[in-house]
Amino acid sequence: MTDTTSSHPDLEAGETSTLPPKRSDSRLLNALQRPGTKAPKDALKAVYAAGVYKANLPLDILLVQTFMAGFYIAMAGQFFLSVGGDFLGAAMFPVGLVAVVLTSGELFTGDALVFITAWLGQKVTSKQLARNWTVAWLGNFVGALTWAALLSYASDALHDKGQVELAIHIAQKKALQPWFHIFLKGIGANAMVCLGIWMATCSEEVAGKILAIWFPTTGFVIMGFEHSIANQYFLPLGMMLMAQHPEIEGPRITVQHLLFKALLPATLGNLVGGGIFIGAIYWYAFDSMESMNRVRERIGRAWSSRPHYHHKKQDPQEQASQDSA
Repeated sequence: MTDTTSSHPDLEAGETSTLPPKRSDSRLLNALQRPGTKAPKDALKAVYAAGVYKANLPLDILLVQTFMAGFYIAMAGQFFLSVGGDFLGAAMFPVGLVAVVLTSGELFTGDALVFITAWLGQKVTSKQLARNWTVAWLGNFVGALTWAALLSYASDALHDKGQVELAIHIAQKKALQPWFHIFLKGIGANAMVCLGIWMATCSEEVAGKILAIWFPTTGFVIMGFEHSIANQYFLPLGMMLMAQHPEIEGPRITVQHLLFKALLPATLGNLVGGGIFIGAIYWYAFDSMESMNRVRERIGRAWSSRPHYHHKKQDPQEQASQDSA
């Protein structure tokens, strides 16, 4: 039996106290004994679990969480514009992704990582993947547009900060690039965002999650990469402000250009960057052999359970008579 007595500073040598340890002491001991990070395979299991959870969300909850994720990314976009962009704006932008992660929001770019990984690990179906990506992209767009229209445009908040021209310039610069350049920048953006999400998954503490997200997200903004959901805020806002301020020179952005020449390549690049360069790579590194073994076992079971047809063997004399006929 374990001895539950403990030493006490007020007792003489050789004496013991039968008092249980203080609750605060036991909590501190548990905190010190708990590992601060997950092992790589445990992080992959956590991503699998997230994929299963997200795939089974009721539609109304999924709609709310996708709306709020777009809302938070737009919030970060206005933060970026309000401080004048550049390094300070980049350093402030990660607050949006932190808000998404800590509130379990459904962000399309993060779900590129989660669903590709869970799909390769055979935890979710293709139908569940398509459902999540479609609802997430559209819900994020509605959330980002809502912030842009109400809190950036209608409120005149950017006008008060003197950043209207900056917002228009950024929208024009992002939209009017070659299609393939936007696609490549989309790969870079979501590879870095999903790297931050993966590292945040490894952490068991909120502070660790924030640090893991902050630096890669700041990095992609500084590098000028293209995040499709952030662009769902920056580009429509720029279009609204151009209509309000025709005196500001520069090419105008049409809705067709917005959807097919700006958001589409960024979206496809984000899928490749987060889904392939992070999700598929770490699935391959930590679970590909086990997944392939499960596939082979499934094929083997299907093969062994196939119907067998037994044909009656003909008598040689009967066969000869049939041949002669």
